[in-house]
Amino acid sequence: VRDPQPLFVGVVCQGMRPVDIVRNSVDEVARLCRDCYGCAPQVEYRGNLDCVLDYIPRHVKYMIRELIKNAFRSTMERQLACERELDTASIPNIAVEFQQGDLHVIIKISDLGGGMPKHAQKEAWRFGWTTVEHSSQASRDGETAMYAEESCSWDRSHGVQDHQIQSKSGGLAGYGFGLPLTRLHAQYFGGDVFLQALPGLGTDVYLLLAHLKEGTPSTEVDDLATAMQMQENQQTNSRWLSVGA
Repeated sequence: VRDPQPLFVGVVCQGMRPVDIVRNSVDEVARLCRDCYGCAPQVEYRGNLDCVLDYIPRHVKYMIRELIKNAFRSTMERQLACERELDTASIPNIAVEFQQGDLHVIIKISDLGGGMPKHAQKEAWRFGWTTVEHSSQASRDGETAMYAEESCSWDRSHGVQDHQIQSKSGGLAGYGFGLPLTRLHAQYFGGDVFLQALPGLGTDVYLLLAHLKEGTPSTEVDDLATAMQMQENQQTNSRWLSVGA
């Protein structure tokens, strides 16, 4: 922010190409996946690869990295669960699709990692919920604190990654902070994250990024507290009217 950069207004990059950030994140996660499992799935890029928007690159990198990690891990764990040989040729590809609308750029990440049961789809948005098993509560508490600090940072620490590589699941999955924090990042600027899982098949995750440029219609409530108070008053009035009738 202190040193002006071309095409940047503060931390916002004008005409940012999401596909470039996705490719870099995929390369990082693929290296981590190969360290954990010995190989990694291929990634297909589809849709409007030339789409652009004004946004904060570091935010996009964080969100994409968390979503890509989930796709890689579920794909690899599915292969292990089916007792299939882990080689690149037999692993289903992961698809990343880009579409550009008037208000948002939509990034869809699709995997064939077996999907999620219905109860897990709700729990996945809760901070601290994870499917990774840990050997002891003491170990979990210490590692959770470490991962929480790392998850809240846009700049990844190599030391943390090296520590996570000690276990296959730990390398690509943390302690339940990545997905809820990703949604929080997206919603803060009028975007969102939601998923559509088909148990036994795979998962589609949609990341909506709102254009951060002058003249873009606001998608946020001007005053959330006032809006909630007005809604409560309307409900109270409705109850009184129903009693009076």
